[in-house]
Amino acid sequence: MSDETAVAHTDTYWILKRGTLVLLRPWATFYRQGEENVPKEGAVLYVSNHTSYLDPVAIGNVSPRRVVFMGKAELFHNKIINWLLRGVDGFPVKRGEPDMTAFKTALRYLKTDRVVCVFPEGTREDSEEKLGTPEPGAATFAIKTGCCVVPVFVSGASRVLGKKGGLHRGKITVAFGEPFTLPKNADREAAASELMDAIARTREAWRGKPAQRVGIFSPIPPLEKK
Repeated sequence: MSDETAVAHTDTYWILKRGTLVLLRPWATFYRQGEENVPKEGAVLYVSNHTSYLDPVAIGNVSPRRVVFMGKAELFHNKIINWLLRGVDGFPVKRGEPDMTAFKTALRYLKTDRVVCVFPEGTREDSEEKLGTPEPGAATFAIKTGCCVVPVFVSGASRVLGKKGGLHRGKITVAFGEPFTLPKNADREAAASELMDAIARTREAWRGKPAQRVGIFSPIPPLEKK
């Protein structure tokens, strides 16, 4: 086991969830749809669209299970942010180059029945309506592990915090789509496209339907095994 997962860290999930819900309260309200689509146990790969830095915050705040995220390596250079992210089992990934350490860490979490969130597009896109071209990583995780894939669609985050910065009042909704698996012999490029299609189907399936608000004192998901 690598140092990324062997070292015990202080649990900071409650700090990040409560803290972001409180700090963002003047601007953002968080809602969720399709919570019942998230398996209560076992490995799950969330695959989500990505238009804002608030996407992982929103997903982490509304998910019924704890979520493991990979973040750009530069974030972990700050001692406080490093402490907070390590405390939710976050781990760094080097952008613009193959990062086998990050890849193996993500696989390890999936093989120990955790929930891992990946943004297949790899970068923030400009539109919620037109999804970007997927990178192959998320499909590779799903194929190699055979884990349950739950498509996720985040709406409203880019209106609260867009690429140009500055916070604006708005509603952020996270919809969880119907779970599925990819066969072990799936073609990686075709599988990557299927992930994006599933995200688009989730967007359309939940568009305009009722959503449950997630308040500041909503339950903190319990710790799961490392």
